Order: sequence, then C-alpha cells, then structure tokens
Amino acid sequence: MTDNHTPLRPIRVETELWEAFGELVGKRNRSAVIRDFIRWYVRERGAKLPERPPATPAAGS
Repeated sequence: MTDNHTPLRPIRVETELWEAFGELVGKRNRSAVIRDFIRWYVRERGAKLPERPPATPAAGS
C-alpha cells in the first residue's frame, strides 16, 4: 500500500494565533497556506506569496 500523504511536521503556534489564522483561511486550509508560504520563502520556481485576506477593524489587536 502506498502512502499519498506528506509527512506530518508539527510546529508550535500560540492557540490564539492558530485560531485567528484558521478563521481567516478555513480550518482545513491552514496547511495549504503554510506550504505556499514555504515554497515562496525558499524561492521555489513559480511560487507566489499567499494572498492575505482584506484587513478588518479587529486585525492586529
């Protein structure tokens, strides 16, 4: 049987930050956005910085 999943890479993120991120990208899209950011960060050919959602009055608080 082949494993079609990428390996699990645990990271440490404060609960409030993780929850706010999930609210903006959708709880099941966190990994996709993080992978896109990493691809952009390491300058993978064709990689683009993930688009940020529009600012809200509560952003940054």
